Amino acid sequence: GRSEGSPPSGLVKNHPPTMLKCSLSGETPPTDPVVTPSGRICSRRLLLSKMTENGGRDPFDPSGKRALDESDLVSLRTDDHDASAVPPRLPSAGSLPSLLGQIQSEYDALLLELYDARRALEETRRELSQALYQNDAAVRVVARLAMERDAAREKARELSSRVAAQPAVVEEDTRKRRRVEGDGEGVEEEKEVGPAPPPELAEKPAVVEPESAPAAGGEPSVKIPKSDLAAMKEAWTALSKARRKAAKAKKNEAGPALDDFAKFEEVDKKSLHRTNVKAGIDSLAIGGNLVVSCGRDKQAIVYNKSEGKMLATLKVPKCAVTVADIFVPDDGDAAVATGWSDGNVRLYAGSDLAAKGDASVDGTPVVGVSIHPSGKYAVAAVKSGKVGFFSLDASAEAEGIKLVALLGEKDDEGVEYTCGSLHPDGLIFGTGTADGKLLIWDLSSQTLAGTLVVS
Repeated sequence: GRSEGSPPSGLVKNHPPTMLKCSLSGETPPTDPVVTPSGRICSRRLLLSKMTENGGRDPFDPSGKRALDESDLVSLRTDDHDASAVPPRLPSAGSLPSLLGQIQSEYDALLLELYDARRALEETRRELSQALYQNDAAVRVVARLAMERDAAREKARELSSRVAAQPAVVEEDTRKRRRVEGDGEGVEEEKEVGPAPPPELAEKPAVVEPESAPAAGGEPSVKIPKSDLAAMKEAWTALSKARRKAAKAKKNEAGPALDDFAKFEEVDKKSLHRTNVKAGIDSLAIGGNLVVSCGRDKQAIVYNKSEGKMLATLKVPKCAVTVADIFVPDDGDAAVATGWSDGNVRLYAGSDLAAKGDASVDGTPVVGVSIHPSGKYAVAAVKSGKVGFFSLDASAEAEGIKLVALLGEKDDEGVEYTCGSLHPDGLIFGTGTADGKLLIWDLSSQTLAGTLVVS
């Protein structure tokens, strides 16, 4: 017999069914459950998504090296009533206040996500706008540079054509120099050595005639004294011969290649002028180891390169230095000629470069000054279109510097000089004008040899 309360024989006691649980999400029961080779049950959708992220590896493998493919998964069959079962609610969603709190939290999260998305959108728009603006500016700059390049090329072509069409103004000078130099020292020198004036200038004088005869008290003449011309021609003969011999000696020597200039490096740097004013250097002259620098601080500095020190500071109250030149003889002290904004040409000489005197052409600013290779004369160009010829004497009993001759164009009172410089041989002086012309003066005949249009 059987005791009371025991189940009849042949009957099995029913146990509660086991619920399937996803090993990835913890969902019960999982949607479309599958079994992995490692024996884990999880949702097919979540497992495939995980495999996509980790490159087809088994997420449940501790080593993370075992490969897993969808064909390795085994699908589980569930009853119809199990498939329609609703997952149980979480304990936190068991009451209405809990549900409202979850809804509020999800709403806040959505608002924050929307705010972040809008901020990212605005930042992207700003970056895109800035990139478009920079691209447009770059296109405009490239277009402007292309226009400037084309304009520069056109000007260069015009200048080349003008220079090629300009007749030579020193052809006669070359012929006479060859006759003077000859083959040696015994050739007699001609009276006129400089180039003949162009035909359009042959019928009119090229020098300014004074209104009255020069006084005996030191007024400048319109002609350079014959004794000074003789000294200048003597220096020209010696210098031109030496320069031609040096040119012949260097004719067969190969000069530096273009690539060699790219290898040049800065070896020294000096700051000589005051830094509390506008920086800049207007003129620079070099003689031997001495350098004269005319800065925008209205003063000139004489610097010794070999000794690495300043020898003198040349300045005049309420006046600015514009140009300078230096003469260093083989034996003796150097001499410095400076041009100033008050129209004076000042001479400094001696071991201490003391002031030896000054002279003015007509009171307009000096735009160019050069010391003759003999060291006895100086030639200066002023803004008003005049050229002054000065004699130099740095001895203690002498006047120092004196204006002895004045050259200029008679018919053109509106000419304005911007620069001037003397040829290394000392008989040709070139001046540049504000309207782009280059005037060539022959000091031996004191005439305007020619005019070149350079712009």
